[in-house]
Amino acid sequence: MSWHIHSLSVRLKGGKRSRFGLDLAYLPLLNGCRHTFPTPQPPVGPPAGSVTRVLRSGWVRVVVVASLVGVVALISNITSTAQLSGEADTLLTIRFTVSKVVNSGTVWAGLLIVAGWLVRRPLPAALAGVAAGEVALVIHYGLGQVFGIYDADIWASNSYWFVAALLLGAPLGLIGALARRADILGLLARLVIPAGALIEPFYLGMLRPIPDLPAPDRISSIVCGVILIVGGVVGAAVVIQRWRGARSAADRAA
Repeated sequence: MSWHIHSLSVRLKGGKRSRFGLDLAYLPLLNGCRHTFPTPQPPVGPPAGSVTRVLRSGWVRVVVVASLVGVVALISNITSTAQLSGEADTLLTIRFTVSKVVNSGTVWAGLLIVAGWLVRRPLPAALAGVAAGEVALVIHYGLGQVFGIYDADIWASNSYWFVAALLLGAPLGLIGALARRADILGLLARLVIPAGALIEPFYLGMLRPIPDLPAPDRISSIVCGVILIVGGVVGAAVVIQRWRGARSAADRAA
C-alpha cells in the first residue's frame, strides 16, 4: 500500500491550508490505517549467497573432479566383442590409448595434487588429496560393478590402490597447496605434474613396448608415451612462463 500526494498543500476546513500538504481532517483515518501495512517476512530457506558459496567451495570441486576422473577411467575400459575378436583393431587401439592416458600414474597423482590446490590450506589440502583418491576409486569400481563391467571381487583384487591413495594422498595434496605460493617453492610444486608426465613413459618403457604384444597394445603404449611427453613439455613451459610473468608483475608493482 502506498499514499500519493499530488499537491504540496490541501485546504483545511475554514479555508486554511495545511503546511505539510495533508488535510488534518484525514489524520485520524491515516492513523487508523497505520497497522494495515504488511510486515516484511524473512525469506524462507538458506540465502542464495550461501548456496552459491557451497557450490563454489573447493570441497565440492574436489568431489566433482574426482568423480569425473573415475567415470572417464571406467568408460575407457569398456570393450566390445568386435574389439576382443580382432575385428576392430583401430577402435581397440584408440580405446587402449585413451585408457592408458586416463589411467596413467601422472593423471591419478595429478588428481590428488589438484585436489590439494582446490582447497588451498595445508591441512585441508592433505585431507582433500586422500579424499579425491578414494572417491575416484569408489566411483570407478562401484559404477563398474553396478553396470556389470567388474565382478564383485574387484574390490579385493584392487585394494592396494585404496591403500596407495591413503598413503600418497596427503603428501600430494600438500604439494597442491604449495603450488599456490608465488616463490620458488611454489614453482617447484607446480612442476611436479609435468615432471611426472615426462618421467613416466621412460620409466615404464612405453616408447619401447614388448614386441610380442598385439599391435593395438604396442601402438597405444607408444602413442600414450608421446602424449605424456608432449603434455609434460608444454605444461612445464606454461608453468614457467606464467611464474616468470607473475614475478615480473610483482617486481614492477614494488
